[in-house]
Amino acid sequence: MEKNHPINYIKAFGLANTLTLTRMFLIPVFVIASVYGYHKFAFFTFVIAGITDFLDGFIARYTENVTDVGKILDPMADKVMLISIYIVLSLKSIGNINIVPVWLTLLIIFRDVFIAIGGVIVFFTRDVNAILPSIYGKISTVVQIVGASFILYFNAYQKPFVYLEETVYIIGFFTLLSGIMYLVKGVRSVI
Repeated sequence: MEKNHPINYIKAFGLANTLTLTRMFLIPVFVIASVYGYHKFAFFTFVIAGITDFLDGFIARYTENVTDVGKILDPMADKVMLISIYIVLSLKSIGNINIVPVWLTLLIIFRDVFIAIGGVIVFFTRDVNAILPSIYGKISTVVQIVGASFILYFNAYQKPFVYLEETVYIIGFFTLLSGIMYLVKGVRSVI
C-alpha cells in the first residue's frame, strides 16, 4: 500500500503562477488600504504587486514553464489590478490629494471590456492570433502603470502631483489608441 504524500502546491501549480495568484490576493488588500486612508501601505502593496508581476513573467520564461493557466491568469491579474487602481484614484472621498477624472477610469474599464468581448467573438469565429496582445496594448499598459505609480506615490506622501493633468491625458491617449488598434485588428481578422 502506498503512502499518501502531501501535495506540494507551489511545485504542482508553478512558482510563476503562484506569484500571479499572490498578486491577485494583493488587489483587495490594496483597495481596502486605500479606502481606509492607508495610502502609504496601499502604495507599498502596489509596489509588491508590481514586483510579483515582473518576477512571474521572468520565472516563467527563464524556467521555460509558461503555462496555459499563466497565460490567462497573468493578464487577468494585471487588468483587475489596474482597474482597481484607477477606480481608487478617482475617489476624492478617501483622501486622495491627486484625483484622476472619472472619464479616464471609465475609458480604461470600457477598453478592457471591449477587448474582452471582441476577443471572445474573434476566438469563436476566426483566428485565435487576432486576440494576442499588440504592441499598442503593451505600451498602453506600461503607460497606465507608470502613470498610476506616480499618482499613487504622490498620494501616499500627500503631495500634489504637478504633472497630473498631462499624465491623465497621456494615459487617456494611449488607452484610446490601443483600443482603436485592437478594433482594427479584430475587424481585419473577421473580414
